Amino acid sequence: MNTFNKINGVSVRAYKGDAMTLLAFDLIPSLRDNIAGFTIRYGLKGSIERYYIYNRLTFPATITTNAPANEKNSTLYAPIQKFNWVHVPNTNVNTQQAVFGNYVYEITPRYLQGTTLLPLDATLTVTIEINVSPFDMKQTKVGFTRGFVSSVAYAKRFNVNNNKVRPDETTLLFDITEKADTASRWNDTTRHYEDVDYTFEEQHKWLGWQARQRILDFLDAIINDPNLSLKVLAYDLDEPEICKRFLTLAQEGRLKIILDNDGTAVGDHGNPNSFEGNFETEFNAVKTGNSAIVRGHYKGLAHCKVFIMLDAAGVPLRVLTGSTNFSTNGLYVNSNHVVIFDNTNIAGIYNTLFENSFSEAKIDGLKGKEPTVLDYDFNEPGMPKMTVTFAPHSKPDAQRIFDRIKDRITKAGNTDLLFAIMKDRSASAILDAVKTQLKNPNIFTYGITDTISKDAVDYEVFLYKPNNYNGIRVAGRGTANVLPPPFGTVAKIDGYAIHHKFIVVNFRGTDPVVYCGSSNLAFSPEQKNGDNLIEIHDDDVVTAFAVEALRLVDHFHWRNFEVDPTKPMVLDDMQTSAKIWYKSWFNPNDLKSRQRDLYIK
Repeated sequence: MNTFNKINGVSVRAYKGDAMTLLAFDLIPSLRDNIAGFTIRYGLKGSIERYYIYNRLTFPATITTNAPANEKNSTLYAPIQKFNWVHVPNTNVNTQQAVFGNYVYEITPRYLQGTTLLPLDATLTVTIEINVSPFDMKQTKVGFTRGFVSSVAYAKRFNVNNNKVRPDETTLLFDITEKADTASRWNDTTRHYEDVDYTFEEQHKWLGWQARQRILDFLDAIINDPNLSLKVLAYDLDEPEICKRFLTLAQEGRLKIILDNDGTAVGDHGNPNSFEGNFETEFNAVKTGNSAIVRGHYKGLAHCKVFIMLDAAGVPLRVLTGSTNFSTNGLYVNSNHVVIFDNTNIAGIYNTLFENSFSEAKIDGLKGKEPTVLDYDFNEPGMPKMTVTFAPHSKPDAQRIFDRIKDRITKAGNTDLLFAIMKDRSASAILDAVKTQLKNPNIFTYGITDTISKDAVDYEVFLYKPNNYNGIRVAGRGTANVLPPPFGTVAKIDGYAIHHKFIVVNFRGTDPVVYCGSSNLAFSPEQKNGDNLIEIHDDDVVTAFAVEALRLVDHFHWRNFEVDPTKPMVLDDMQTSAKIWYKSWFNPNDLKSRQRDLYIK
């Protein structure tokens, strides 16, 4: 979903993401010289209250002399020096709730005259309205984790020295209302910073964002209706609130679960002292009736992350899947996604996967049997058009699927390729196609990958350079945690920052498609692991994933630059800087210009 408006040579397009908005701007040539950036104001439709988006960068003191001290970071005085911006509604530190609804955005280009920031020109203000809420359209819900442990936003809200999302690495179940740490926060009443205790629950809600809410809502709907039951396929399992809900259902005879048990070393799922081993013990102590657990790992890993809701007759009603492990790491450290399909036919094929895996013998022998041998196509009224495949595949089936996706990624006429992939160095026709397109001058590419390897070659990234028309790939790891002023120190990341496995093709072209799910998109694991790969042809769903890719790339991209952590960063005043910030956005040989054209068209 997107909406467009323009006035007097200023154009704005707004895209609906999952509980966030991508705003894109453009100007006719006569309005481009001396532009200082964009002022962005927003508020709920029907409310008289309006707020300026906050910019951590400000102009040098020579320009901000007239700005009130408490407003110098407002985009009224510190306009955004980009032609796009992803806006996520603030989460209130007291209620832990974000305000959703129909938002009205007002975007105004601003101009410098020497060292004077000229006043707002209302004749150039574009007003645009769009719904900002969790993605819930066409019987499909999408939810993303925030994935921002290592961010200034986290550091401002929580203790920058605390990146722990659980009290220890041995206790499976813990009280999330317990104190996690203490943070220094601004008190509007006293007008001072004060030390405030915060709980694991507050930390989890903020970091887990919409993915956490979708998961808990799914489970609570089953718990609150005694006629419903749950089937689960899980890899990592240690998130306390998920585990508690599982145990409640197990005690009521309403839970069947397949849980990975690969490996026996310390930390492996098959070790009795692992979180997964502890959960099995807890499960067996309380289970009644039809509740049952199977531990297994196909030929490789039991790598799916799936919930299946069933009615009293055992009919599958709804399914949740995606890349998000049901763990504190998966929800509160990694960047991840969940997708929910409220459709009995789609839920039914996931139930087939479950039933054909529900014993040690079945899970070990599933490869080459239903449902791993077919592509399941869905094109039902009111639902996105999609194809679902299940691994482990035979080699010919894996090759067929990978070649089909490779051909779609490299198809002539594509306009863009956006992605967030945990690791892209595995042997894979799909991943090779992504890397090929990064060098293709005919399409816009923008993406992020991750690795926890200390091998220097794994940190190689394609960084943006002025006058570079090729695409960009940035790293989610290997970035400094001491940033230049005014950003300061951010928490270090333990584990992967990017755990997504999704690729968007033609976000702004014909037949937009996103590939997502639990598959690592690697050829060998696709023949060993239990996984699911979803291909969705739907403009609205694709847009939600595209906005997520842009959010992550923009966050990590500038952190890959080599910057002096002692030298403050400021907005370009176009007087003292060697480069004029907006020139690249209008240079036809520059990637930024292509980005501006793509988002606004």
